[in-house]
Amino acid sequence: MEKSLGKMSTDVIIEKTIFTSVMDNGFWDRWIVHGIDEAFIKENKTKMINVDGWTKTLSDKAEEYSKLAEKFEEAGDKLQAEQNYRKAGIYYNLVQWVFPEPAGKRAEWYERCLEAFRFADLASEDEIIHHTLTINEKNYGGRIRIPNREVEGVVILVMPTDSTKEEFYLYEQDFAEEGFVVISFDGTGQGETLLIHGHKADIETWEQFMNGVVHFASAQFPNLSINLFGTSSGGAWAMEGSRNSLVSKTAVVSPPPKFKNNVRLPDYFRERMNNMLVDFDKGSLPLFQHAEEIDDIVVFHGGKDLLVIEDELKELFNQFSPEKRFITYEEEAHCCNYKLGEIRHRTAEWFKGRNIHEI
Repeated sequence: MEKSLGKMSTDVIIEKTIFTSVMDNGFWDRWIVHGIDEAFIKENKTKMINVDGWTKTLSDKAEEYSKLAEKFEEAGDKLQAEQNYRKAGIYYNLVQWVFPEPAGKRAEWYERCLEAFRFADLASEDEIIHHTLTINEKNYGGRIRIPNREVEGVVILVMPTDSTKEEFYLYEQDFAEEGFVVISFDGTGQGETLLIHGHKADIETWEQFMNGVVHFASAQFPNLSINLFGTSSGGAWAMEGSRNSLVSKTAVVSPPPKFKNNVRLPDYFRERMNNMLVDFDKGSLPLFQHAEEIDDIVVFHGGKDLLVIEDELKELFNQFSPEKRFITYEEEAHCCNYKLGEIRHRTAEWFKGRNIHEI
């Protein structure tokens, strides 16, 4: 029997989600820069026009990467094994993403993603710890990556709504290679915290989550600087989280400066978000009531961003205290997708001590 979500059935939500992906080339930018192969998408997009094609095409590719990883593991090449297991995981992650309900098939495919990442973690030369953090009786699933090299500090990754910490594995990898301990937990409405522990997102729980993760990081690594890096709505919460006195520096990409419940969103997207948020009309973004307490921050913005209005973001930015810098990539859209590698490197240089105006 077809199960309904509000006024729209699950099947219709999935159908409209897939239709958007097939018709909108911009849809794939996010996934390509997070590890999905562009050539694979071009070759297989026409096979992914329904839920069966979507799941089979992506899961077959995931299994292909898993088998490659096993062969590299048998040959003693742990680096290639790790990379291929993570590629498998990111394909499983995209399979689960298409399902709107935080249970059933979505949870099953997400478990496959977690399993692939666990295999990758075992192959890694870095120490990777899985941890469940309890804040105000809510459980948050997360991971801590300690690089096998001289440590420069801590970077806490803050992911956007509709994302998982696994999707951001390249961020974790890049900051670890730069010498940072990388901490990433799924907030309410995300990944393990939603699909395993059942917690939807609202402003109150995100405030508690940000403070809780910062205090956890400081307690675990008391002699290291604590830095935040976030994108989109995760960037908004990184900005708000930077008010915590334990935070040293913060870098954000395309953070929305305010919540707008009057934005005309596609009906299927609203239904998807209803499964992640406690109350869609109230949202889960910070209110920035004490913006003057935000400092030591770099804000990256895409000049072609259609979701974040530059004037509104600059109006908020102007309320921040020094030290601060606003950097615009004129040709980039929301999240500056094709400059993210460069942005992470520039951010790492600043976190290590380089002058904010020289990165």
